[in-house]
Amino acid sequence: MDRSPEEYGAYWRASLRITAGALLAVGGYQFVGPLLRDPGLGTTLFGWLLFLLFLTVGSYFGVLGLARTIELATGG
Repeated sequence: MDRSPEEYGAYWRASLRITAGALLAVGGYQFVGPLLRDPGLGTTLFGWLLFLLFLTVGSYFGVLGLARTIELATGG
């Protein structure tokens, strides 16, 4: 498999996007965990809203990285 240095760099950037997405999703849960355990309804709902935001952004970054990796692997 002959790859140019630019292609290797693109693979690294794509893998960093996937990692950033996973860290956002997991880190988001750790960040809003205290809000989810709070007995107040408003605080809990705000925690779920923040968690879904972190999960959405994390999934977006992960899918961008995965799509870029697949595009590079198939020669697109």
